[in-house]
Amino acid sequence: MNAPVPGEFPYEAGLHPTGYTTRRWTMRQLAGLGEASSTNERFRYLLGMGETGLSLAFDLPTQLGMDPDTPGAENEVGQVGVSIATVEDLAAVFAGIPLDKVSVSFTINATAPILLAMWIVVAEESGVDPAKLRGTLQNEILKEFLARKAFIYDVDTSFRYSLDLIEYCVRTLPHVNPISISGGHVREAGCSRALEVACAIADADEYLRGLTARGLPVDEVAPSFSFIFGTHMELLAEASKFRVARRMYAKRMRSRWGATQRRSTQMRIQVNTFGSALAYQEPLNNVARSTIQALAAVLGGIQSLHVCSFDEAHQTPGSLGARIALRVQQILAEETDLCRYKDPLGGSLAIEQICDELEGEVGRWLARIDEGGGMLQAIRDGWLEGEVENIAYGDPGPRVGVHDTIASANEDELLRRERKSAKATTRLRAVERRPCTAELARVREDALAGRNVMPALVEAVRARATVGQLTEALRPESSTHHDARRPRRTSPANSTIPTQEEHSR
Repeated sequence: MNAPVPGEFPYEAGLHPTGYTTRRWTMRQLAGLGEASSTNERFRYLLGMGETGLSLAFDLPTQLGMDPDTPGAENEVGQVGVSIATVEDLAAVFAGIPLDKVSVSFTINATAPILLAMWIVVAEESGVDPAKLRGTLQNEILKEFLARKAFIYDVDTSFRYSLDLIEYCVRTLPHVNPISISGGHVREAGCSRALEVACAIADADEYLRGLTARGLPVDEVAPSFSFIFGTHMELLAEASKFRVARRMYAKRMRSRWGATQRRSTQMRIQVNTFGSALAYQEPLNNVARSTIQALAAVLGGIQSLHVCSFDEAHQTPGSLGARIALRVQQILAEETDLCRYKDPLGGSLAIEQICDELEGEVGRWLARIDEGGGMLQAIRDGWLEGEVENIAYGDPGPRVGVHDTIASANEDELLRRERKSAKATTRLRAVERRPCTAELARVREDALAGRNVMPALVEAVRARATVGQLTEALRPESSTHHDARRPRRTSPANSTIPTQEEHSR
C-alpha cells in the first residue's frame, strides 16, 4: 500500500500538502470570566501574549437560556463562564477587538441561535459587516443529549434549531463555521477512543441528513463543517486517532454522500486537551499532562488547539495558568522541530498498526449506530448513552501524584493566588427587559410554523430582547424545561464491542 501523502485524499497524513511548515495551527485559549468586562480583559491579555484565535465560554444560565435574575440561576451566574443576557453584554466582551480580523469560537449549543443573533448585531453596531465575521459556533446539540445534558427542549426541536443556524450561516455568513461536530465531549463523558470518532462521524451523518432534506446540497453545507475532539495521555494512539478520523470521514463523504468538492471531504479538527486527564492534587504536574496531549494533537495534524491550564481541575483558569497553557503551544511550534516536517509520523509501522486496529473498531460502532436508525434514534432510545456509561466505569483517570493529599507550601500559595485572580466577579443583577412585543411574537410564530427562526431572532435582538425572553419565545407549546427523553434502555445482545483500548485507557 502506498504511504499516505499530506494534502491528498483521504487526508490521513494531513489536510495541507506542506503541513505546518508554512502555516501553523490556530492557538486558542478558552476564556469566560464572570462579567463581560473581565472576559474582555482576559481576551486582550491573551491576544497580547500571542494567541491567534478567541474561544468564549458561557456560564450555565446562559447555556440554558436563563437570564441572571431568573429564579434558580443565582448560584451559577458567572461561574465557569461569562454571563450573557443582552446584546450589550456581548458587546462588552468584544469591546476594542476587531471582529472582522479575529476568529472567535463560541462554546455554546442549546442557545447557539440566540448568541449568533447577538454576535451579528454586535458586529453591525460596531461598524463591521456581519458577512466578514470569522469563527465557529459549536451548535452541536446531539452531543448535549448524549454527554453534557445542557439542552433546553426535546431532541427533535433542539435539532431543528441547530439546522436553522447552519442553513442561515451557509446562506449569509461565508466565513463562519456553523457547527463544530463533537466526539470529544462524549469521550470526556467516558467513552472509548473508537466510540469518540464514531459518534462524531455519526453526528455528521445526522446533520447532513437533515440539511439535505431541506434541499441544501452536500457540497454546499459540508465545507462549513468543523469537528472537535480531545486528546488523552496515550500519545501515539491519540495522534493516530486524528489520522483515522480524517480518512474514514473523507471516504464516507464520497461513498455515502456523493461529495465531489475537496473541502467537503476534509475533516477540519479543533482539539481541546482533556480536563478528565488532569488532577487537582499536585496541580503543576498537569503542565506535563497537557503538554503530552498537545503534542499528540500536533503530531496528528489538527487545525486548531486549546490547551487546558494546570489549575483547570479545580477552578476557572487563572491568568498564570492560561499564560502557561498558551506557552505550551508556542514552545511546541517555535522551540521544537515539529513544524519542520510535513508528516512527522508518516511511514511508522506502529502508527499504521494502531490506525488499522482503530479503524476496525470505529467501523463496528458506526455499523451498530446505522443499524439502530442513526444517531437521532440512538439518542431517543437511550442505548448509546448506556454504552458510554458502561465504558466510563473502567477509566482509572490520572494515576501519578493523586494520592498525595497535601501539596507543597509553594503550590498552596500559588493556588490561593490563582483562585483569587480567577474568582467570578458577576453579581446577581436585574436585567432590563424591553417589551419587544412584535419582535418576540414573530419569533414565536416562526418557531411554531416551522420556519427558520434566525431572521426573527436577529430582529428581536436588535429590539433588545434578552436571552431568557428569546428562549421562551422559541419554546414549543408542549415543551417544559429539560424535556425528558424516552427512558434509557439496555442495548440488545452483543451490546459491548471488545476493544484493545478499553482496558488501557
